[in-house]
Amino acid sequence: MDWLKVSSRREAGWTVVGVIGELDIASGTQLGDHLEEVIAEHDPPRVVLDMSRLDFCDASGLSVLAAAQHAALRGNGQLRLVCPQSRFRRLLRITELTDVIPVFDTVTQATSAEKERVS
Repeated sequence: MDWLKVSSRREAGWTVVGVIGELDIASGTQLGDHLEEVIAEHDPPRVVLDMSRLDFCDASGLSVLAAAQHAALRGNGQLRLVCPQSRFRRLLRITELTDVIPVFDTVTQATSAEKERVS
């Protein structure tokens, strides 16, 4: 059974990666591999991870986000998160990921903003 569904599309010069389901130790590699491919395909990589349909995220999922951020920065690119749910926003704030990865309410905000963030 797939606990996480991952898809990608291009929008406004960004690759938008959508996730549906649960991001945990069992599914983290799936997302990590997908993000690694997306980041390697574009120079510079500009990736928006849409977490708006994510049901669950644990510490291993957060480490996937941190690794993707490092990979995007190594390629002189950017990773942005779309995370409208307050429970995940709180988790990102507590772990201080909002200090290094911009967080937005919508994909439109994430793809159109220069440097602003909503976090």
